[in-house]
Amino acid sequence: MPSLSRRAWVPESSENYVQSLAQFAAAQSAEKIAAEIFHLTALNRKIYEQECFNLNPAGNAMNPRAEAFLAEGLGSHPSLGYPGDKYEMGLEAGEHIEAITAELCAESFQARYAEIRVAT
Repeated sequence: MPSLSRRAWVPESSENYVQSLAQFAAAQSAEKIAAEIFHLTALNRKIYEQECFNLNPAGNAMNPRAEAFLAEGLGSHPSLGYPGDKYEMGLEAGEHIEAITAELCAESFQARYAEIRVAT
């Protein structure tokens, strides 16, 4: 029996789907679940990179260099606020990246304004 309770606010067809997957997960060992997550991660990459093209640019294949930057630690902390006026400490390097990439975007798209937030 899954631990995840039914959520009345979620559309019924979606909740039924989630509950069926929760029931599957609840019946598996940790090793089986880990293997399934690894399999699904590889399948997700194949689907996005080889089998479809989304009109939402955030859903398409990421530039490999940008993906490598995220793997190096960028992307795990929110970057709230404008460069020079962030809400949290430790975002100094990210602020530099945001300002530099805003300039590059403005140049590339011949735009007067660009605003970038990099999760650091």
